[in-house]
Amino acid sequence: MSGLASDIGGLFGGSARKTDRKYQLSAMGGLNNLFNFGMQSGANETGQAQGLLGQAGSYYSSLLSGNRQATLGAVAPTVNAANATTDAAKRGIASSGTARGGGVNATTQTLEDQKRASIDNAVNSAKAGAAGGATQVGGTMASQAANLLGTAEGSASSLASIASSSRQISQQQHMQSAQEIGDLIFG
Repeated sequence: MSGLASDIGGLFGGSARKTDRKYQLSAMGGLNNLFNFGMQSGANETGQAQGLLGQAGSYYSSLLSGNRQATLGAVAPTVNAANATTDAAKRGIASSGTARGGGVNATTQTLEDQKRASIDNAVNSAKAGAAGGATQVGGTMASQAANLLGTAEGSASSLASIASSSRQISQQQHMQSAQEIGDLIFG
């Protein structure tokens, strides 16, 4: 009689199999929660990063567009410094009392040429940097997209595998319980 009571007790409670299954389902729930948190956080961070990369890409595109005003805006500190230096030199010439004559005109023209050369150098450097920067931003965005696609594919595959394994384990436990009941009744 004690064997029968033990068999019935094993079927309806106290089974290590049921405890193991409970822990397995709990762990799967925890994994699902972690997945949801990670995906939401990743999506938020990716959105912010794409916004910043978009701004950088727009900046570089405006430099490469050929729009001189946009390019001058990018090198404004250099332009301002060149203008200030030239203006200071012209004020110095004017205040020396020799502001008339061919030598002064030639000196003033040379100052203007130096200013334009300084600005042109800054513009050309900005354009060269923009080409490299645009390439880097594009590469970063492409890499980020590939990583997200890979992560999503891996996560979906893992969850599908876990779900399939869970169903198989559940089916095996059901069949084992049915076998035990059959053995108990007919055995």
